[in-house]
Amino acid sequence: MKTSELIEALQEQLAENGDLEVMTSSNYGDYCRTEQLNEIQDIEPCQPIKTAYSHTGLAYPSFEDVMEEDEDQGEIRRTETEMVLVLRYTRD
Repeated sequence: MKTSELIEALQEQLAENGDLEVMTSSNYGDYCRTEQLNEIQDIEPCQPIKTAYSHTGLAYPSFEDVMEEDEDQGEIRRTETEMVLVLRYTRD
């Protein structure tokens, strides 16, 4: 979903249902496939890292991921992923 599509969908929901709380959901990964709801705490652009631990194959980069250096080049490792806008929930 693109930013413009998200805005349009949110505007339609606002008109139909009023000013509701917005959350994200994800499959908890348990036996019952519980779909957990997460509060949105931040909205940030990022360049995801590749991972085998996600259905999308992508993960939000940690500080360590961003600062990991290529031992041969001595440069910060870059991924070949496109920037995305992330509706983030972070446990404080």
